[in-house]
Amino acid sequence: MPAHDLYEFDDEVADEDEVSTFDPWFDRASLASPILLEGLTTAAEKGDANAHDALALIHAPSDDPFDEPSSGSEYWYNEGRNGRVLTGVEKEWADAYSVALHSDGKYEHHLRAAGALGHEAALLEMADQFGDPAFFEQRTTLSSSIDAAYVADLAEQLGRRQNAWRYWTMAAQHGDTEAMRELIEGYDRLNMQQCWTWFYLAKLLGTDLSKDEYRVINEGGSDYDDDVGGPTYVSGRDGVALEPVDGDQKAAAQQAATKLYQAIKANYEG
Repeated sequence: MPAHDLYEFDDEVADEDEVSTFDPWFDRASLASPILLEGLTTAAEKGDANAHDALALIHAPSDDPFDEPSSGSEYWYNEGRNGRVLTGVEKEWADAYSVALHSDGKYEHHLRAAGALGHEAALLEMADQFGDPAFFEQRTTLSSSIDAAYVADLAEQLGRRQNAWRYWTMAAQHGDTEAMRELIEGYDRLNMQQCWTWFYLAKLLGTDLSKDEYRVINEGGSDYDDDVGGPTYVSGRDGVALEPVDGDQKAAAQQAATKLYQAIKANYEG
């Protein structure tokens, strides 16, 4: 089987004005000032996708479990809605749950509004949080700041294998050796010339995919420490084993790998 065009799945890089101007690594508290919230809300009402995305980030659920409402808060919230008069801690818990619920609603509203306006990061977040396939149905470009392997993984979670194949290929073309292994063991496994192309490219990048990768670990998954002792476990994986190809296919695979390697090198040096 001939190798598919190595750039068959490659996407154009999105225009600069399509990339969010909001740094994802920000302090939410600094953004949540009344003046800035008012400005973002006004901009969002005028259809500014970046403003909607920023508001979604501000109202996004916290990753810190200590910020979650106390256990039982939902119960007391529902009791209050059913007419029960709450006091003391019961009311505090119910109020905290109400605030969290309201914030979650704002998060989803602004995230979906940003997505409806074509905001790339918002569409990806919708896929991640709500299983919404809109990104894969609407977008034809991928910004250079977005990890193609992350997008491929999202596509797999949504059962969109063709999209996953496309973005695994894009990640491999950009030098991701784990993506190359994913393609060899999965999507490209029946195309041996293509598999050898990925194998040679990984080797040019300093990774020998044929080598086994095993290590001794503790029960928790960390590297085993003799000073700590305890039971040991082995974790890892076998190296890839490829079927041989004829001389012409081997030469074509090496040539294609070299071409990709030069493109990756030029991109990093540029």
